[in-house]
Amino acid sequence: MRKSWKKVFVTLIAAVFVATGVHALGFRAAGAAAEAESRPFIDLAGRVVSLPRDPQRLATFVGPTPEKILLLGAADRLVGKNAYAVAGPWAIEVYPRFKDMALFSNPMDPNVEELIALDPDIIYYWSMPEQIGKMEAAGLTVVVTQLTSNNPGTAKEFVEFQKKEVNVIADSIGGAAKERARMWNSYFDQKAKLINDRVKDLKDGARKKVYFSCSDDGLECFSKNSYPQFIVELAGGVFVARDTNEEVNTTITLEQIIAWDPDAIIMGRTGSTDGVVKDARWSEISAVKNGMVLLPPDGVMFWDYSGECVLLMQFLAKTLYPDLFKDIDMVKETMAYYKNFYGYDLSAENARNILSHLPPAKK
Repeated sequence: MRKSWKKVFVTLIAAVFVATGVHALGFRAAGAAAEAESRPFIDLAGRVVSLPRDPQRLATFVGPTPEKILLLGAADRLVGKNAYAVAGPWAIEVYPRFKDMALFSNPMDPNVEELIALDPDIIYYWSMPEQIGKMEAAGLTVVVTQLTSNNPGTAKEFVEFQKKEVNVIADSIGGAAKERARMWNSYFDQKAKLINDRVKDLKDGARKKVYFSCSDDGLECFSKNSYPQFIVELAGGVFVARDTNEEVNTTITLEQIIAWDPDAIIMGRTGSTDGVVKDARWSEISAVKNGMVLLPPDGVMFWDYSGECVLLMQFLAKTLYPDLFKDIDMVKETMAYYKNFYGYDLSAENARNILSHLPPAKK
């Protein structure tokens, strides 16, 4: 790949200089020229990585990263992605090239030969030292854009962490991506402040309890320090599973959910609420009795772990406290977001489809 050839090139120049008796100053100049094509960079895990100054070929294993690269205006540089990421109908509608992009066969055990054939300038990955070491040993450049531990501990920290995620990707790409990151960060700050200003004085008894599942039957959920926890809390809700152990796919007993008695149940990562609303065992839970079992909006990426979490925050705030957020029009908000950050002209009909967890309207 490019990086390996640069090293070979410099080595060959050095050999020529030695063979011809050229002064060592010439070799140092050649090495400096190669070095000028790269720059030191600190990724999300705090690792110092040498990156090309103008990376043109980006590959990512991390699910949320392709959507963030899209909002940063650099999706045309993507050459490979995780199979499940940005694979839904809205991702293909907004950026059709996602459909034809190379898919990685085993994200937890990267195929080095597969990656070398793609010739990426940067590979975006999780903070997994063993897998990173395997790729770097083959001369591949790896940037961590999502952590496997040490998530933020509060909603306020989450806002800063989300902005940092976007900044790391933007800074690795450089150029116009950095300005787009500033735009997105400013938007997130603005919306988080607007919502906080209205929900901050809610008494504990007035705050809606929210259970955020991630399975068809509703018995697996997002939990402690997950992104949905902080999104719910930013929206003014009480995240009932905040003290259970796993971040994602925590198994919860129905008895525990009944004891929590959530006011709203959000059923993420599924296409139907039937597993809850058609099961008589759930019928006495407040959310079921009050018709507050909902599918979250589904866009370019799952709204719970993507840049679109800023839209989910607003959607939940308006859903939980409609009287406090009468002025938020989620159709217009979604249309504006897709225009400003994806460069996509979303119709009002299709904005409603996204908000209703439906695919794009047929053309």
